[in-house]
Amino acid sequence: MWAFLAQLLIALLLLAFFLVSCQNVMHIVRGSVRFLLKHAHRELDKELGESAGLADDEEALSARVVRRRVLVKGNEALHLPGEQVTEEHFTDDQGNIITKKDHTSTPNH
Repeated sequence: MWAFLAQLLIALLLLAFFLVSCQNVMHIVRGSVRFLLKHAHRELDKELGESAGLADDEEALSARVVRRRVLVKGNEALHLPGEQVTEEHFTDDQGNIITKKDHTSTPNH
């Protein structure tokens, strides 16, 4: 009777180790497949000229914000030059609309 319980306990222990090993193998396989799919997706994005890591419905945007603070007293503001901004719109090779802004100072009258 004790021998049977000992064998049953050993069999359950071995089964538990086997299940844990199977889970580890599945985890490794799942990670490898995920890596291969991401790599293939990245390579396809490069071939198609799309940005890596962006979904199809997302759009890559970039902007540079410049803040300027000018402190003037009294009539000093009358002597500040004006500024004129011109914009040029064009489309690049991937079909993105690009806006180029040129800032020029105008002489003060």
